[in-house]
Amino acid sequence: MTEPSFHSVKDLSAIRQTFDRDGAVFINGCDEQSLITLAKQLGQIVKPRNEVGSGTGVSNIRFAPRLEGKGYSSEELFFHTDRSGWETPPSLLITTLKVKSESGGESLLVDSQEVIKTIKAKDSPLYDLITNPKYSSFRNDDGILSPRAIYDLDSSIFRFRFDDGIQLSASLIDRFPSLRQRIYEHAYAISFEPGQSYIVDNHRFLHGRTSFIGSRELLRVLAYPHSTNTVRPILFDVDGTLCRAEALSIDAFYRCVSDVVGKSITNENTTVALHGVTDLSLLRSILRFHQVDEAEIDAAAARFFALHPQYLEASLTNGLASRACPDVADVLQWLAGETQKRSIMARKVLLGLLTGNSQANALLKIKAAGIDPTIFDLSISAFGDKHPTRLGLIEDSLGKVRSRYGQHVEAGDVTLVGDTPLDIHCARDAQCRVVAVSSGNHAYEELRALGPDFVCRALGEARGFLAVVAYY
Repeated sequence: MTEPSFHSVKDLSAIRQTFDRDGAVFINGCDEQSLITLAKQLGQIVKPRNEVGSGTGVSNIRFAPRLEGKGYSSEELFFHTDRSGWETPPSLLITTLKVKSESGGESLLVDSQEVIKTIKAKDSPLYDLITNPKYSSFRNDDGILSPRAIYDLDSSIFRFRFDDGIQLSASLIDRFPSLRQRIYEHAYAISFEPGQSYIVDNHRFLHGRTSFIGSRELLRVLAYPHSTNTVRPILFDVDGTLCRAEALSIDAFYRCVSDVVGKSITNENTTVALHGVTDLSLLRSILRFHQVDEAEIDAAAARFFALHPQYLEASLTNGLASRACPDVADVLQWLAGETQKRSIMARKVLLGLLTGNSQANALLKIKAAGIDPTIFDLSISAFGDKHPTRLGLIEDSLGKVRSRYGQHVEAGDVTLVGDTPLDIHCARDAQCRVVAVSSGNHAYEELRALGPDFVCRALGEARGFLAVVAYY
């Protein structure tokens, strides 16, 4: 590992973002009070097991033979997970060095993600053993051994220790030298100065300490992060936001509706608003404009949406293109990576579509523009073949999110990304955040005047704002 980069203890935003990215963050200027304040900002502090002190939750890890555990000796403290015997160990391990020893006493860290990656690629029998709770047990605070996988595939918790707090099966004991080797080949040591500290994800990083001579004191807090089960849905409009496909849309739409009603309906002989409305609303307006009997409109709409996909395919085959808007591919690829993070401090990012297009129409245009449609979670998306208004789309999507993640999700947790004034107005009516991008038919100045949360000329300019969405 290269020399660690340290953040100020007061820079909470940088601490959160670095931790979420790396699973570990290094901090300067952290005394005991700063440690307590930081821990309270990040989570719920766990009461120390061995010490009864001021009630702050701080453990003083020092040479204290009367206390249980190698941490209270001057011997090497082997790699381990704190509270490894608990069903769900505290995920935040926060420390600061109070007194540096005369020699030795370096902090040891290893990222289990690198260990797992190596074992999975090079030693599949060992991988099978450490991911199965049949082969390892961990001792809880009552002294009872409970079967738990070293690496739990469901929770992604990596737990380990080198002492009598773990019991291994004979088959895993045989493979233990290989496991130890993989751990140590990814390990690194850091010599901290007083006031320097680290926070690590206790579900991901193993930590330890080299032996030392002289007095050494490390202050430690364990904590469960404050509830971060609030999700952050980011919902994208399609036309003018993700891609431009006006000619394709118009050609397929009017050819299909003409065949459904049995007469020529074109853009030229139809005076209805095309932009900012849903496909269902647009279709009904066109049918009424051409005096289709009101009693027949619902049936005609059903036939239209059943046939429309094949007309879209034909228009595409005939050379009518869909092209991605500027920066879209890069921003979506980055956001897709954010959705895959096992985040402790950040919110869970969800990517969806909120568009006036029918689902078939939206997905075809996205795919034709070279955008991977699997980036988007269709189970939280809303499409214009089901709703006549854009506000109905927002309500539909929010309802889907709440049904999956809980009723606590608020409209203010949702961010809409669109290119029209109507997108901004609907977001405001629904009390959602909104990013406006002038990659469609409306100018930057026009959109800015409406007061969206963020306005840009190309989606790449919104990357910083969208990053903040994941944290606040």
